[in-house]
Amino acid sequence: MNLMRYILFRLIIVFFVSFSSFSSWSANFTASQLAQFKQLPPAQQQALARQYGVDLSSLMGSGKTEGASQPVQTIQPRDVDKQQKAESSKQKSAKEGQGNNAEQLVDFGYDLFSGQPSSYTPVDDLPVPNNYLIAAGDEINVQLFGSQNNSYNLSVSRDGSIQFPELGPIYVAGQTFSELKANLTKRINQQILGAEVSISLGSLRMMQIYVAGDVYQPGAYNIPSLATVTQALIAAGGFSKSGSLRNITVRREHKVIARLDLYHLLLQGNKLSDIRLQSGDTVFVAAKGPSVSIRGEIRRPAVYEIKSGTTIKQLMKLAGGSKANAYLPQLQVKRYQNDGVHIHTLDLTKGKDKQFILQDGDDITINPISDVLKNAVIVRGATIRQGAYAYSQGMRISDLLSSSDDLAPNADLDYAIIVRETGRKHNIKVLQFSLNNAINIASSADDLVLQPNDQLFVFATNISLNEWKTESVQQTPATSDDLFSHAEKQKMLKHPKKRDALTGIELVESGKPQLGVQGSDRELQEMQNSDPASRSRLLEPLISRLQLQAVNGERAKIYEISGAVRYPGVYPLVEGGSLKDAIVAAGGLLESAAKDEAELSRVIPMPGTIAIHHQTFDLLKALTNPNDNFLLESKDRVVVQRKTNWKTNNIVEIQGEVMHPGSYTISQGETIQDLVRRAGGLSQFAYPQGAVFSREVLRLQEQQRMKMVTNNLRQEIASLTLRRQSSAATYTSSPTEAMKVVDDLLDIPAIGRLVIDLPNILLGQSQDDVMLEDGDKLYIPPRRNTISVLGQVQIASNFTFKPGLSVERYINLAGGEKKQADTDRVYVIRANGAVMLPNQSHWFVRSEKSLEPGDTIVVPIDTDYLDGLSTFSTATQMMYQIGVAWNAIK
Repeated sequence: MNLMRYILFRLIIVFFVSFSSFSSWSANFTASQLAQFKQLPPAQQQALARQYGVDLSSLMGSGKTEGASQPVQTIQPRDVDKQQKAESSKQKSAKEGQGNNAEQLVDFGYDLFSGQPSSYTPVDDLPVPNNYLIAAGDEINVQLFGSQNNSYNLSVSRDGSIQFPELGPIYVAGQTFSELKANLTKRINQQILGAEVSISLGSLRMMQIYVAGDVYQPGAYNIPSLATVTQALIAAGGFSKSGSLRNITVRREHKVIARLDLYHLLLQGNKLSDIRLQSGDTVFVAAKGPSVSIRGEIRRPAVYEIKSGTTIKQLMKLAGGSKANAYLPQLQVKRYQNDGVHIHTLDLTKGKDKQFILQDGDDITINPISDVLKNAVIVRGATIRQGAYAYSQGMRISDLLSSSDDLAPNADLDYAIIVRETGRKHNIKVLQFSLNNAINIASSADDLVLQPNDQLFVFATNISLNEWKTESVQQTPATSDDLFSHAEKQKMLKHPKKRDALTGIELVESGKPQLGVQGSDRELQEMQNSDPASRSRLLEPLISRLQLQAVNGERAKIYEISGAVRYPGVYPLVEGGSLKDAIVAAGGLLESAAKDEAELSRVIPMPGTIAIHHQTFDLLKALTNPNDNFLLESKDRVVVQRKTNWKTNNIVEIQGEVMHPGSYTISQGETIQDLVRRAGGLSQFAYPQGAVFSREVLRLQEQQRMKMVTNNLRQEIASLTLRRQSSAATYTSSPTEAMKVVDDLLDIPAIGRLVIDLPNILLGQSQDDVMLEDGDKLYIPPRRNTISVLGQVQIASNFTFKPGLSVERYINLAGGEKKQADTDRVYVIRANGAVMLPNQSHWFVRSEKSLEPGDTIVVPIDTDYLDGLSTFSTATQMMYQIGVAWNAIK
């Protein structure tokens, strides 16, 4: 029997393979043919599939119903609200143009049923209940074991029977699945002795139903026989924008057999109305009914479809309830009526307003509560745990910060403030106290009683700019671009200026770099400002707020303190604030402070103008004598003067041929002569004519000038190159070569050399002597009996000095000038750095122009040779001069 089946199916498969593709002919198999193929042993099925290139899994899953006219319909995800969201995006853009950023809402529940119809999806994995009615197209799987071991896949034919090989036709249509199992098991047990039976359902029949109304794709659909209403809706792609989720009807034989409200399923999980469909049923989706939108502080903001008589309380339940931060006493309802838009404000804390009846088109907004903290105090700055704390009646500072363990290691224990709001305008006032006293001294006056919403600021200590500079401000020599006096520069080294528009008095805000501040100062200031608890960062918004509330005759409650204090700057003026409080706020006096003299500048308002009164006072007396510790007023400026000539770290360096080279600390007014004397005088090998004196300020100026000259040279070369491209001129030297020389200038270090006449200085010529500054360096070389020749000569070299030889003789010793040499501009760089131009008509006939040991003869390049590249000569001359000075120092 099995052999005959094998031969039969070989002929069937050979016939169908002749079609263009397997997918086309496999769909034409009848159910009986597939059933016979499935009864073959698995080994024979696999062999046939391999022989003819057939996908066995596709073959086993195809043709499961007899005479099926349409494929199974299922869905892929789609955006059912795509059009709605596109329209919402346009509306949002239009509203944003009008300054209204309203929240965009979508219809509730539509995304759950959204999809895109497709075909050929297997449905074999659906569970089958015992009350399932057997009908034509179902497949019954029967397995025998015991006396026989066989498996049968039996399809229910159109006449309602199955063809059991051993028993013949058996009528099963109309039976439930439980009845089928009982009847068929009984029949088999009667006719096949000793056989055990296991019965299950294989592929289920497909049935055709209709989905109509406001759905994504209305029409007829073939769905599994176990499908329900919601599965039919999903097969149709879900709802259209105008479809109703709450008014769905099922018609069977021209009668309405069920009505569905999908909100019961979506919100409660209740699917009792989701009945199982039968062949020929029609699912109809009505148009959407009245809808309202709810937005704001709600769990599920969306557009909801409502029924007649729905209250605001019921809508809140549909939307999942309000959030914790919802402000229910003022809920807004926007209602569209014939005469325009009406606004209703509801108090949902009252039972009456909860019964407010909604209408179609209502727009409900639930606003948030205020985010202002109530019954709290806030701790900011250099503490371990910043943030808000619950306030209790009678709370003090020591209740918040009970010990130093609550503070950061760098917390300032002497200066802290409390910012407190007062009045209906929420103006602020500031209270100052000692954090050390508040924490460590019981019943201290500094342990202030707190009030609700107080903010406690704890500041961090850091290195002040004055200490970084070791309390020494260096005076910069005046140049052509100096616009400020030395006293103003001292001020600018510490902080920039800011002019108060109301009073005209200059207020100083610390923590920002300004003109004259060198790199190390900027680094220090950046380091100070990087600390979130620094004075400048914490006080900046506070100072701004105090200035803003100074209106209608009120004076800004701020003051400034500068000079020899640790943290100069602008501070809030506390009630009853005194000079002593200002000194504490500024971190105390520095060692350099002149306690015998300080200055107070006070702004005195007058009708239509102001007057500024200056007063000097004894700082030590004012701090120690309570009667003299005057109170501060708005816009006061306190300047703590430094001690005269306070410079403790002015260090200069002397090296070379002296008896005791090294670094020396100097006092103001000391000169080079004093320095050489302190170093024990010159050694017997010293060559004072070649002394090199350098200064840091001059080095910086030289470096800036080199950058400026380099940029100018680049521009000149670029201009010459453009002219060359626009003319027929030829050049013996490329501008690229000149640009390379200019680039080499950037690699040459600036020296900052000051030309001095050390022999005259040592002879006591005061007009040649130089007053020393911090960082100055003096190098006295040994005597070098040489003359150097550089530049456009055949071989640049050094020669032994011979008295009486002229410049021309030394150039000849170097092989003479090159073709591109400029003999009219030969110059000599003296050993001390001075430049001397020789007398071209009479070579050094005058005694003051004779060569000396250590001199350098420079033969520059001829600019005409370079066809106008004068910049090339300029650059090379600079390199020669700087190179000579650098070699002398080394």
